[in-house]
Amino acid sequence: MAGIPLFGVLVVLRFSIYSALGAVVVSATATQVDAQQPDITLNPFVTFLPAGQGPMTGLALMVTGGPFSLRAGGHISLQDHSLLPAGSSTTMRPWGADADAISYLETYRYGTHAIATPYVFAGVSTAAVDSASLRINQQGWSYGGGVAVPLFSAIGIFGELRWRMSKYVWPNARSAPPSTSEFRIGGTFHIGSGGESGHAVPVVTNSDGTLSLDGSSPASSSAMRLLSTADQLVGTPYRRGGTSPSGFDASGFVRFVFSRFGVMLPRASRDQARVGERIQPDLHTIAPGDLVMFQDDGGINHVAIYVGGGRIIHSSETGGGVRYDDLTSDRGRWFLDHMVAARRVQPDLRGLLLDLARGYSAQLTNDEDGPDHAPRVNGRRR
Repeated sequence: MAGIPLFGVLVVLRFSIYSALGAVVVSATATQVDAQQPDITLNPFVTFLPAGQGPMTGLALMVTGGPFSLRAGGHISLQDHSLLPAGSSTTMRPWGADADAISYLETYRYGTHAIATPYVFAGVSTAAVDSASLRINQQGWSYGGGVAVPLFSAIGIFGELRWRMSKYVWPNARSAPPSTSEFRIGGTFHIGSGGESGHAVPVVTNSDGTLSLDGSSPASSSAMRLLSTADQLVGTPYRRGGTSPSGFDASGFVRFVFSRFGVMLPRASRDQARVGERIQPDLHTIAPGDLVMFQDDGGINHVAIYVGGGRIIHSSETGGGVRYDDLTSDRGRWFLDHMVAARRVQPDLRGLLLDLARGYSAQLTNDEDGPDHAPRVNGRRR
């Protein structure tokens, strides 16, 4: 460790640990009790500083749970620098630390495979150089953007460009110093996830349309959590304009279920039909957890969550409330004939931020859905 300032290493480690613990606490308190526990990712990286300062190597810990990812890490130069007047034998080694909030944007895909996800970030930072007798420290904030590229299920790479401010001022403020830029590349290694807080929730569709918690479902983990939450609301009465477990209309039910995972959908089904990823509205394309929309009264006026096996779960006026319906049954064929749209809104960070980026998640109108006109459960038609 000769030539490497021990003080700088200790400060970087202490800052990283405290920031990571803080990120876990913030993420945990911001997430609903029954939502998924935070995912944890380890990010080794190399940062390339402006010309003449050389590269830095570092390590960051990222926690994803709720509407944002929180990342904290530290970095230190790979070589010493002589920053004092010529002739001085004192060398110093730059180091720094950052704590960032990250927002992921739309994931670009090739077929069904994700190939790249751009993101933006902002956070607080500290940068310093020190030796055995001298330390120069600057604190401020930094911001930037990058692209994450998945390679395997738990491994990926990323590249990002960061602008670092040495003061807590806006970049265009009159007293703002010039920002410094950095280019960072690194890897992502998924090292853990708590899964569902509480009981295990893998779900499958039984022949009677209900769900089983036996772990054999082919649905994604996020869809299983979503469907398990929806399943707990079966039997809730239908109430026009209802948005709570005392009574739901169709879009109020869907919006409530997704809100349990931090995803705030628009109020009306016709607006929910514009969020997430558009997919073909047929039984060969939709997957468990997808939203399916139905046209009634001249426009989209009903929405359900697809369960799998040709079944949906929804709040239906003609069905008496939250229930399962088989789209191949006599009653279900009404819904199948009126299905006009399907959307994939992932109940996780990337799905949430995709909706925010498209400007729909903040659209909190007072619109409500009217009743559906499917054959009533008791056999009478409306």
